[in-house]
Amino acid sequence: MPEWGPARLEPAKIRRLAEDIENPTAALNFLGDFLSMLPGRITRILDTLAERDAKRAMDATLSLKITSAMTGAVEAESYCRRIESLIRCGAFEEATETAQVLHGIVTTLMVAGPSLLLDARSDLQGFEAQPSRQEPAV
Repeated sequence: MPEWGPARLEPAKIRRLAEDIENPTAALNFLGDFLSMLPGRITRILDTLAERDAKRAMDATLSLKITSAMTGAVEAESYCRRIESLIRCGAFEEATETAQVLHGIVTTLMVAGPSLLLDARSDLQGFEAQPSRQEPAV
């Protein structure tokens, strides 16, 4: 089994989420929910791949891919993209092998979760929502 490097999130993604929803607390809550749901999400991917259920495996993979993208879990997002492509080709064995690598990445994120949340909280300190741009009156 490969050794995993330190878990990382792309800080710009959480900042962008906080800006988009104009609420840093909600962005941090979303990140916390993402981290707490990782065990169930990776289990669902692995189980549906083992069952060769393309529809449910794709649904599980897309769910993790989208939330990974929103939270800055770039490596997890990248592996989800690979799995998505493999499912589309019907390559379940290779998709399962790739999902095992994803499992390792997800595990490092889960272990580092508290530290990742602290880093994100620190990064968002002093955040102020930018005023929304008003369209000029016509």
